[in-house]
Amino acid sequence: MNAQQVEFLGVCGHLMSVPASLSGTDVQCQSCHQVTRAPMPFVPGRPPAARSGSTVALTALYIVSLLVGLGAAAVIYVVKFNDLSEDQLVGFTPLWFFPIVFGLYGFVSQRLLRALAEGRAGTLSEAARLYMRLGGLFAVLTMFPFLVLKLRSSLLVSLAAALFWAGLLWFFFAAVFPEL
Repeated sequence: MNAQQVEFLGVCGHLMSVPASLSGTDVQCQSCHQVTRAPMPFVPGRPPAARSGSTVALTALYIVSLLVGLGAAAVIYVVKFNDLSEDQLVGFTPLWFFPIVFGLYGFVSQRLLRALAEGRAGTLSEAARLYMRLGGLFAVLTMFPFLVLKLRSSLLVSLAAALFWAGLLWFFFAAVFPEL
Protein backbone atom coordinates (compact mmCIF):
# COMPACT_ATOMS: atom_id res chain seq x y z
CA MET A 1 0.00 0.00 0.00
CA ASN A 2 1.31 3.45 -0.90
CA ALA A 3 2.10 5.49 2.25
CA GLN A 4 0.30 8.43 0.63
CA GLN A 5 -2.95 6.44 0.21
CA VAL A 6 -5.58 5.35 2.72
CA GLU A 7 -7.49 2.14 1.93
CA PHE A 8 -10.80 1.35 3.65
CA LEU A 9 -14.18 -0.30 3.10
CA GLY A 10 -16.84 2.08 1.83
CA VAL A 11 -20.53 2.15 2.74
CA CYS A 12 -21.21 -0.41 -0.01
CA GLY A 13 -18.44 -2.77 1.11
CA HIS A 14 -16.09 -1.87 -1.77
CA LEU A 15 -12.43 -1.40 -0.92
CA MET A 16 -11.63 2.27 -1.53
CA SER A 17 -8.29 4.02 -1.80
CA VAL A 18 -7.89 7.80 -1.45
CA PRO A 19 -4.97 10.15 -0.90
CA ALA A 20 -4.05 10.53 2.78
CA SER A 21 -4.84 14.24 2.45
CA LEU A 22 -8.56 13.29 2.18
CA SER A 23 -8.57 11.48 5.55
CA GLY A 24 -11.52 12.59 7.66
CA THR A 25 -13.47 13.91 4.68
CA ASP A 26 -16.46 12.52 2.83
CA VAL A 27 -15.50 10.75 -0.42
CA GLN A 28 -17.56 9.07 -3.12
CA CYS A 29 -17.12 5.42 -4.09
CA GLN A 30 -16.04 5.08 -7.72
CA SER A 31 -18.09 1.89 -8.11
CA CYS A 32 -21.49 2.73 -6.61
CA HIS A 33 -21.18 6.50 -5.96
CA GLN A 34 -22.22 6.25 -2.30
CA VAL A 35 -20.52 8.67 0.06
CA THR A 36 -18.49 7.57 3.08
CA ARG A 37 -16.00 9.26 5.40
CA ALA A 38 -12.34 8.36 4.76
CA PRO A 39 -10.62 7.22 7.99
CA MET A 40 -7.27 8.36 9.26
CA PRO A 41 -4.31 6.43 7.73
CA PHE A 42 -3.34 3.10 9.26
CA VAL A 43 -0.04 3.25 11.10
CA PRO A 44 1.56 -0.06 12.22
CA GLY A 45 1.69 -0.23 16.00
CA ARG A 46 -1.30 2.07 16.37
CA PRO A 47 -4.81 0.60 16.60
CA PRO A 48 -6.81 1.03 13.38
CA ALA A 49 -9.47 3.74 13.26
CA ALA A 50 -12.99 2.78 14.25
CA ARG A 51 -14.92 1.05 11.51
CA SER A 52 -17.65 2.98 9.75
CA GLY A 53 -21.29 2.40 10.64
CA SER A 54 -21.94 0.81 7.25
CA THR A 55 -19.16 -1.74 7.74
CA VAL A 56 -20.55 -2.55 11.16
CA ALA A 57 -24.03 -2.87 9.62
CA LEU A 58 -22.74 -5.30 6.97
CA THR A 59 -20.96 -7.32 9.66
CA ALA A 60 -24.20 -7.45 11.64
CA LEU A 61 -26.09 -8.55 8.51
CA TYR A 62 -23.61 -11.38 7.93
CA ILE A 63 -23.71 -12.54 11.55
CA VAL A 64 -27.53 -12.40 11.68
CA SER A 65 -27.69 -14.32 8.40
CA LEU A 66 -25.38 -17.01 9.80
CA LEU A 67 -27.41 -17.27 13.00
CA VAL A 68 -30.73 -17.45 11.14
CA GLY A 69 -29.38 -20.20 8.88
CA LEU A 70 -27.94 -22.20 11.76
CA GLY A 71 -31.12 -21.70 13.78
CA ALA A 72 -33.31 -22.83 10.88
CA ALA A 73 -31.13 -25.92 10.35
CA ALA A 74 -31.35 -26.76 14.06
CA VAL A 75 -35.15 -26.44 14.07
CA ILE A 76 -35.54 -28.48 10.88
CA TYR A 77 -33.09 -31.28 11.68
CA VAL A 78 -33.29 -31.46 15.47
CA VAL A 79 -36.82 -30.38 16.42
CA LYS A 80 -39.00 -31.13 13.36
CA PHE A 81 -37.01 -33.89 11.62
CA ASN A 82 -39.38 -36.76 12.47
CA ASP A 83 -42.44 -34.72 11.45
CA LEU A 84 -41.15 -33.88 7.96
CA SER A 85 -41.12 -35.98 4.81
CA GLU A 86 -38.02 -36.41 2.66
CA ASP A 87 -39.50 -34.00 0.08
CA GLN A 88 -40.14 -31.39 2.77
CA LEU A 89 -36.59 -31.72 4.10
CA VAL A 90 -35.22 -31.18 0.59
CA GLY A 91 -37.59 -28.25 0.06
CA PHE A 92 -36.46 -26.59 3.31
CA THR A 93 -32.76 -26.90 2.47
CA PRO A 94 -32.49 -23.43 0.86
CA LEU A 95 -34.08 -21.85 3.96
CA TRP A 96 -31.06 -22.67 6.08
CA PHE A 97 -28.36 -23.22 3.47
CA PHE A 98 -28.36 -19.84 1.70
CA PRO A 99 -28.36 -17.67 4.84
CA ILE A 100 -25.33 -19.65 6.08
CA VAL A 101 -23.51 -19.28 2.74
CA PHE A 102 -24.35 -15.56 2.47
CA GLY A 103 -23.26 -14.83 6.04
CA LEU A 104 -20.11 -16.95 5.96
CA TYR A 105 -18.77 -15.58 2.69
CA GLY A 106 -19.65 -12.00 3.59
CA PHE A 107 -18.01 -12.25 6.99
CA VAL A 108 -14.83 -13.91 5.67
CA SER A 109 -14.52 -11.58 2.66
CA GLN A 110 -14.82 -8.56 4.98
CA ARG A 111 -11.89 -9.94 6.96
CA LEU A 112 -9.83 -10.46 3.81
CA LEU A 113 -10.60 -6.96 2.54
CA ARG A 114 -9.67 -5.55 5.95
CA ALA A 115 -6.37 -7.47 5.81
CA LEU A 116 -5.68 -5.72 2.50
CA ALA A 117 -6.69 -2.31 3.83
CA GLU A 118 -4.58 -2.69 6.99
CA GLY A 119 -1.52 -3.92 5.11
CA ARG A 120 -1.52 -7.46 6.56
CA ALA A 121 -1.85 -8.69 2.96
CA GLY A 122 -0.48 -6.76 0.02
CA THR A 123 -2.43 -8.49 -2.75
CA LEU A 124 -5.57 -10.54 -3.25
CA SER A 125 -3.33 -13.61 -3.62
CA GLU A 126 -1.77 -12.98 -0.22
CA ALA A 127 -5.24 -12.47 1.29
CA ALA A 128 -6.37 -15.77 -0.27
CA ARG A 129 -3.31 -17.55 1.16
CA LEU A 130 -4.16 -16.07 4.56
CA TYR A 131 -7.68 -17.51 4.21
CA MET A 132 -6.32 -20.90 3.15
CA ARG A 133 -3.94 -21.00 6.13
CA LEU A 134 -6.91 -20.37 8.42
CA GLY A 135 -9.36 -22.73 6.70
CA GLY A 136 -7.14 -25.50 5.34
CA LEU A 137 -8.67 -27.88 2.80
CA PHE A 138 -12.15 -26.45 3.39
CA ALA A 139 -10.86 -23.06 2.25
CA VAL A 140 -9.51 -24.49 -1.01
CA LEU A 141 -12.88 -26.10 -1.75
CA THR A 142 -14.71 -22.81 -1.24
CA MET A 143 -12.35 -20.38 -3.03
CA PHE A 144 -14.34 -19.80 -6.25
CA PRO A 145 -16.62 -17.03 -4.94
CA PHE A 146 -13.60 -15.18 -3.58
CA LEU A 147 -12.50 -14.53 -7.14
CA VAL A 148 -15.16 -11.81 -6.99
CA LEU A 149 -12.94 -10.06 -4.42
CA LYS A 150 -11.39 -8.34 -7.41
CA LEU A 151 -14.53 -6.19 -7.28
CA ARG A 152 -13.57 -5.41 -3.67
CA SER A 153 -17.08 -5.77 -2.21
CA SER A 154 -17.98 -8.22 0.53
CA LEU A 155 -21.64 -7.92 -0.46
CA LEU A 156 -20.87 -8.97 -4.06
CA VAL A 157 -18.80 -11.88 -2.77
CA SER A 158 -21.76 -13.01 -0.63
CA LEU A 159 -24.17 -12.80 -3.54
CA ALA A 160 -21.76 -14.55 -5.91
CA ALA A 161 -21.23 -17.32 -3.34
CA ALA A 162 -24.99 -17.78 -2.94
CA LEU A 163 -25.40 -18.10 -6.73
CA PHE A 164 -22.40 -20.44 -7.00
CA TRP A 165 -23.70 -22.73 -4.25
CA ALA A 166 -27.26 -22.54 -5.61
CA GLY A 167 -25.92 -24.03 -8.84
CA LEU A 168 -24.06 -26.76 -6.97
CA LEU A 169 -27.10 -27.53 -4.82
CA TRP A 170 -29.33 -27.71 -7.90
CA PHE A 171 -26.82 -30.04 -9.58
CA PHE A 172 -26.68 -32.22 -6.47
CA PHE A 173 -30.46 -32.65 -6.30
CA ALA A 174 -30.97 -32.86 -10.09
CA ALA A 175 -28.06 -35.13 -11.04
CA VAL A 176 -27.02 -37.05 -7.96
CA PHE A 177 -30.41 -37.55 -6.28
CA PRO A 178 -33.07 -36.85 -8.92
CA GLU A 179 -35.65 -38.90 -7.06
CA LEU A 180 -35.68 -36.37 -4.19
